[in-house]
This record gives sequence, C-alpha cells and structure tokens, in this order.
Amino acid sequence: MTLGAGPRPLDGVRVVDLSLLIPGPWATSMLADLGADVVHVQPPGGDPLQEMMPGAYRIVGRGKKPVRLDLKSDEGRRRLLDLLEESDVLVEGFRPGTLQRLGFSLDQMMASFPRLIVCSLNGYGSDGAYRDRPGHDLNYLAASGLLSMSGEPSGRPYPGGGVPVADLAGSLFATQGILAALLLRQQTGVGSMFDVPLAAAALKLSEPRMAEYDERGGPSKAELMSRGAYDVFRCRDGSWLAVACMEDRFWRGLCRVLGREDWLEREEYSSYSGRCHHAERLNADLADEFARADREAWVERCVAADLPVNAVLDFGEVGDDVHMRQWLDRVPNGSGRSVRLPYAGLVARPTTTTQDAGRTR
Repeated sequence: MTLGAGPRPLDGVRVVDLSLLIPGPWATSMLADLGADVVHVQPPGGDPLQEMMPGAYRIVGRGKKPVRLDLKSDEGRRRLLDLLEESDVLVEGFRPGTLQRLGFSLDQMMASFPRLIVCSLNGYGSDGAYRDRPGHDLNYLAASGLLSMSGEPSGRPYPGGGVPVADLAGSLFATQGILAALLLRQQTGVGSMFDVPLAAAALKLSEPRMAEYDERGGPSKAELMSRGAYDVFRCRDGSWLAVACMEDRFWRGLCRVLGREDWLEREEYSSYSGRCHHAERLNADLADEFARADREAWVERCVAADLPVNAVLDFGEVGDDVHMRQWLDRVPNGSGRSVRLPYAGLVARPTTTTQDAGRTR
C-alpha cells in the first residue's frame, strides 16, 4: 500500500478531495500512498459509498482525514476556503457547473489561490454536447467504443466487466494529471486546472483497438477479437484456465503439451493470422482437450513447458497465491485487504554526494 522507508514523493503536499464514490477518492487514496496529506470533505450524510460498498469505502478512504461540511451553508463554504488556503490540490467530482453554483467559481479560486491545482472528474467534460448528461461506468464504456469490444467476438457486448473500467481509468489519469501539474507548478510557480472526463479516459483505453480498427478499415468485432489459442477454457474440475499462446513458438509448445502434434501439420494453423481466422473451430477443439484434466495439472504441465498459461483465480485464491499475495496488505483495524502500488519499491537512490538531514537530493 505504501512506498519503501524514507521520504515519499508527495511529502508536504496537501490535497482537498470533494469527490465521492470511487473515481476521485481512489485517485486521492493513491496520492495518500505517495505521501500526500489528504482531507476528504464529505456532505453531512457522509460518502454514500460507505453504505453502498463498505469494503471499497475502507480502501479508498485509507490514509485520509474525513471532514463533513455542508457546502450549501455559509459556514461550510468558509471552512472549505480555510482548507484551501493551505492546500496544493483540489479534487472534485461534481457534474459541471455544480461547484460554481455552490459559490466556488474556478476562475475565482485560481485568482484567490494561484498555486492551487484543480482536478475535476466528471462524466463527459465541462464542454461539449454531452456536458450535462448523467452517467455511470457502463455509459462511458458505451460512448467510448470500449463496450463494443466486450463479450464473445460474435455476441452481444457484455455489460459486466467485473470492475468499473472507465471509473478506475479516470482515477489513474487524474493521478497522472495531478503529478504532472505539480511538476509544471515547479517550473511556472502557478497552479492549473483540468478536467478528467471518464468517457475520455475510457476512450484513451480504447486507443490500441481503435488503431487496429482504423488500420484494417473498420472490420467487425469478430475480426478484431477472434484469437486462436487466446481464450479461457474450463477444466475437468470445473475451474478455468487462461491460455494466451499467440506466438508460433508458444503454439507449438501448446500442441506438444496437449499431445496434439498433428495440429502442427495443419496449414490453417501454421500462422497466427490463420489461427485467428479459424479461432472458433480451434478454440472449440482446445476446449475439448482442456476438459480432459484438472486445472492444476494443466498449469503444472504448461509452466514446465514455458507457456503463457494461468489459472483464473478468484479473489480468495489471489490471497493464497504464492506470487500474487506479495502485493496485498491487510487493512488496519479491518478484515479486508488493500493492494500496494505497483511501484511500491520506489525509494530515493542513495549517493555519496549531497545530503541534507538524511534526505538525498
């Protein structure tokens, strides 16, 4: 969850978070992991996420100071202004125009707090035809084109992706933008303000698929998504296996593990493009093969053959996995888990030159 011992990148940075639910609070929880002092300003009734998803609330609320303010009251607005006097970053997740209606014009705030960085997370951005539309993760995925690539290659788009992709992408881009804005402030001495539309975050995630679509002149979903030997397969014990043998060398190794060297003689399977073109038949044949043994037996054989094959783990199994569990921590004073930042090993590299109070510069 936190970085290594020693100074952290955002030590001394203060963040005021006005956002609720997941996109903004998850972003500011990562800033807190990086050392920022985060004050989470909630309405008098609290963050609705606390009731809707209490486990998620504990995760996105970790390392923060919750403060309840009624921003519709004079006293609440005065207290927010006091907080902003000593803050570096403001994160808000209102629909466009809401902050201004509460009496906090962005232009006025930038004039009053010239070093303040303001990050606004919203559905579609502060400008444009969709500016005032309500939305949730599913809507943003639909608007971005990302939803059209979900589900079976020849089937309906699948609305339940397991995680709110657009929301979490917005969190990551907000964090990235805030870090960039802090660097820009070092260069210019002044703050900045920017939007992170969740629909645009989903669109950015769609970029590689969009490039493939454009390159091929607009092929169908089936043409884009059909992947021979790149699928999930049910094993004899009912559990699932993820197989990603795209490259020729992995395909050949898979055939040997399965005892299907005869497939290596098939012209239609001799190239990746051929295997994708015949993916429906090939993957059906693979499904028959994997159904002949239990998952752990297949994992053992495939790992021994250096193949990109994994068990599909649920969240309970992830905690028991010999490798994946290294990134998990227990939530203090709770029964849940948190995930460390993927770059949790980030520490200042020691040198033999300039040091100041133990801090290498």
